[in-house]
Amino acid sequence: MSAIKKLLVVAIVIVGSTMMLTTTPAAEVGAPSITNSWRGITPLRSSAADVARVVGADAEEAALLSGPFRVDNGEVTFSYLTPSLAKIYRAPAALVGKVFTIYFKPGQSMGRTELKLGAGFKRCIEERDRTFYYMINDAGVAYQLTRDSDRVETIIYQPSRAEVRRLAVNTDCVF
Repeated sequence: MSAIKKLLVVAIVIVGSTMMLTTTPAAEVGAPSITNSWRGITPLRSSAADVARVVGADAEEAALLSGPFRVDNGEVTFSYLTPSLAKIYRAPAALVGKVFTIYFKPGQSMGRTELKLGAGFKRCIEERDRTFYYMINDAGVAYQLTRDSDRVETIIYQPSRAEVRRLAVNTDCVF
C-alpha cells in the first residue's frame, strides 16, 4: 500500500472515530443540544455524496445510496427526497436528492429506560401500527420502540418539527 493510501486510511479512521464519539444517542439527560444528525449526515442538508463519504461507498455507483449499510454498532439506511416526494410535500426543488430520513438499527439491544429521555420527547402512536410506538422530539430525533417490550428497534433522524411545518407532511410521528 502506498504512503498516500496509508495516510488516507489513518485519516478516515481518525475522522470516523471522532464522529462516533459525537453521535451517541441524543436522549441523554443534560445534553446541550439534541440534533437530528447521524455521523454528520443531516436530513434536508446532506446528499448521497455525503452518505458515500461516511459509509465508504462509491457515490457514482448509485444516484441515491440507501443501504442498509453495516456500520459500527448497527445498521443504517437512508431515504431521500425524490422529485415525486418533493411534489407531494411541496418542497423546494433544491431539496430534491437530499437525505430525508436516516434509520439506525442499533446492533445491541437497548431498552427505553437506557435512553434517559428528556422532557422534550413525547410519545407518538400511529393508529395503523399495533407493533411499535415512538418517542420523538422537536429536533427530529425519534426512537421506534416495540410496544410489548419497550425495546428500541430503530433510532430515526428526520427533519425537525419546524422543517416539517414548512412541508405538506401529514404525520406527527415519523416518515
